[in-house]
Amino acid sequence: MTTITVDVAVIGGGVVGAGIAYHLATAGASVALVEQEGPVSRSATWNSAGQVRLHHSDPADARLAALAFDTFENWADVIGGDVGFRRTGFAFLVGEQHTGLLDDNVKLLARLGVDTTVLSPAEFATAHPGLNLQDVAVVAYEPRSGYADPARAARTLTDRAREHGAAVLKGAGGGRLRHSGGRVVGVDVGPTAVSAGEVVLAAGAWSGEVLARSGLPLVLPLRTRRVGLVTADGTDLLARPSLPMVIDDLTGTYFRPHLDDLVLFGVPLDSWDPAPEDANKPPEREREATARALIDRRLPGLAGAVRRTAVAAADGYTPDRRALIGPSSQVPGLYLATGFNGGGFKVAPSVGAAVAAELTGAGGRPELAPYRPDRFAAGRPVPAEPLRYLTM
Repeated sequence: MTTITVDVAVIGGGVVGAGIAYHLATAGASVALVEQEGPVSRSATWNSAGQVRLHHSDPADARLAALAFDTFENWADVIGGDVGFRRTGFAFLVGEQHTGLLDDNVKLLARLGVDTTVLSPAEFATAHPGLNLQDVAVVAYEPRSGYADPARAARTLTDRAREHGAAVLKGAGGGRLRHSGGRVVGVDVGPTAVSAGEVVLAAGAWSGEVLARSGLPLVLPLRTRRVGLVTADGTDLLARPSLPMVIDDLTGTYFRPHLDDLVLFGVPLDSWDPAPEDANKPPEREREATARALIDRRLPGLAGAVRRTAVAAADGYTPDRRALIGPSSQVPGLYLATGFNGGGFKVAPSVGAAVAAELTGAGGRPELAPYRPDRFAAGRPVPAEPLRYLTM
């Protein structure tokens, strides 16, 4: 067996794990990035809606998104390469019962430096005709937001990490944690034993499986949830030429333009804890039909638009919808960066930078304080909110 020694091993080749590895490598740390064997197209990153937006009901999430936004806007200069960022604008639509809460959230976001405003349906429709806004009371709008290509982002971050000396390894299930005396000391990846001062678990939906396979007595407050995406031909839709990215609180749906003439939309699957072999089955036709019917109320014509692609994947969800980021208080040597509840893509650059700073001795980063994994044991989960924005 070959043995290599690094400062940090990162388990998880999605955009979060790749971002952490990139920032560690550029900070001068020696790094091993461990990816799962098999098609990368099965991961949550490769099946993400790629939203790059700032609007969240949770100020902690909004702060991470704001810290990441400039990287997406200036990817070629900051990271290198083309991440496929397209500025479409982002609109959050709410009914009368949530106008006060939305106004409060917009004011909070403005204090964070977010370029957002509250518009009436008539004001919004001036620049975005073709949508049915009949039951919408107000619209929160971000003119600079849009979407990017998650696969390009993960590949670029991995390539840049490798260029800065990171070893990129592939192992079944993402490898097996090595531990001694109750402390994690590395990862076994096929014929390679990786000794590491710290190991970051960023395996998303399958983080719990990595722990179980390694024989560690740590159970994460994490469940896997299967989520689906469909793209359809938007050529004949009146709203398509000026369509922004939209989250519609009234129908519980989201949709956005995709490439030159398509529309991408989410399909709620209500499928929890799927077996790995079932996670990537395309959305069931009846589920897709239900989503189309809801969105057609807002985006007329979508119900009959021709399907182009349909994908699904599993991601990790926590009970309070905040990620788990920070050292494990139960297992020394293990650092968690998982459970992003479908919203990891838009915050990956800021999470990567902050985690790398903590692991290279810069001290605790305040933007990560709300995400510490021990909050559940300490009785400090985030309380439920009356308006909890969808994250994809």
